[in-house]
Amino acid sequence: FLSLLLLSSATIPFAVNAEDAYYKGFYNSVFIGATKVSDIDFGSLGILQFKTGLETDIGIGYDFGKRFRLEANYNRNGSDFENTTTSSGYVDLVTSTFSLNGLVDFPNTSSLTPFFGLGIGSSKVEVTGADDSVTSFNVIAGASYKLTEKVDLVGKYNYRSFSDITLGNVLIKDSYTNSFLAGFKFHL
Repeated sequence: FLSLLLLSSATIPFAVNAEDAYYKGFYNSVFIGATKVSDIDFGSLGILQFKTGLETDIGIGYDFGKRFRLEANYNRNGSDFENTTTSSGYVDLVTSTFSLNGLVDFPNTSSLTPFFGLGIGSSKVEVTGADDSVTSFNVIAGASYKLTEKVDLVGKYNYRSFSDITLGNVLIKDSYTNSFLAGFKFHL
């Protein structure tokens, strides 16, 4: 009985110290990656497909410690039409999004922490000669790897769906993007 008591009392400080190791406070993040826009039915123009485009994302968040985070992000991506014979000389479709995301971390004993999140935002979708601001919804999954006490390397997947988009006289339904991003999270 005495050996069990000694063993359990010796592990208590380690458990308390492990709990203290979780960061709590503000952080910012920066990402870059690839995005793929869903095929879009432009009415009389037909169904247009998009090439893989570039996406950037910056954010500020608050980590409540160990498991829950809340973050605000600004995201911008652009994609060119894939099946057109003429080029506009610049990106054909640009989407800018402000979103608020709730994230859940799944801490473990390694330096790699998986996470999952949901979010809602406002997106401005632009094509030549038309634009619309719509509501967007995010589903996020990824993992962060602790490089130092203040810096994490992060990889994430972001599925973003949009409410109905009206560009000129064209109504677009069921559009979405799939994005794969890599970047850094800096604990402040």
